[in-house]
Amino acid sequence: MTTYFIGERERVIRPWECPNCREKREAEAAAEREEWLKSARAEQRERWRRQCGIPAHLLERSTFENFEAGYQDKALRNCRSYAKGFNLEDPVGYRSLVLYSPTPGVGKTHLMVAVADYVIDHWNGEPEVDRWGSPATRCPIRFEKGPGLVLRIRATYSIREKDNHHEREEDIFNQLRGVKLLLLDDVGKEKPSDFTRQLYWSVIDERVTSGLPLVMTCRLPLDSLAELMGDDTVDRLYGMTGGRIETLTGESYRRRKKVA
Repeated sequence: MTTYFIGERERVIRPWECPNCREKREAEAAAEREEWLKSARAEQRERWRRQCGIPAHLLERSTFENFEAGYQDKALRNCRSYAKGFNLEDPVGYRSLVLYSPTPGVGKTHLMVAVADYVIDHWNGEPEVDRWGSPATRCPIRFEKGPGLVLRIRATYSIREKDNHHEREEDIFNQLRGVKLLLLDDVGKEKPSDFTRQLYWSVIDERVTSGLPLVMTCRLPLDSLAELMGDDTVDRLYGMTGGRIETLTGESYRRRKKVA
């Protein structure tokens, strides 16, 4: 057997081999590749869980399986269906999801994180690595709290010109830009201003332009978010969801169970 390279591509020249030997060799190579894929996918999923921005304690306890049966069954069913239909390899054109409740503590964030957990856990794509075998794919999911995003970007405006040790506004937008699934939690708790309207317009416009979806939770109906986000942005959100808003009502789970 002779091995040589054309550029970075490996080319192998083998001597003649009998059909049975070739069949056995190819079967062993296929089995070896399947084992590698299984291991590489598991490693990539765990890497994405660490990089997506969702707090570790939320990821650990926020799954569809541990969501209390009989509590928000319709929302649970619809969010599970949404996650099952989401394809990380081809998310363009998939609709967005807005989880709204007039009261706190009814499971919006749990269901949002459960969607991300399911999507990551059921990803079976091709792990991308560079020529040295290191991961070459950025995390395809990004979680941000609306108020926290506003504060992070505002903080960049006070950075001195030659200060290279803090994130810049463009760094933050680059984290959001092009991710396959963007999660925005607790939108509506920010103080409305021209700044928030410009911010949310930029975020939502990028999602619409790229055809990529987002999952958002809020305590205000979409129409009431116009002061915070702007009329045009809210109108685009309606279009991204197909006009379907998932509404959760009922008693706070935290108060009922006396948990954090």
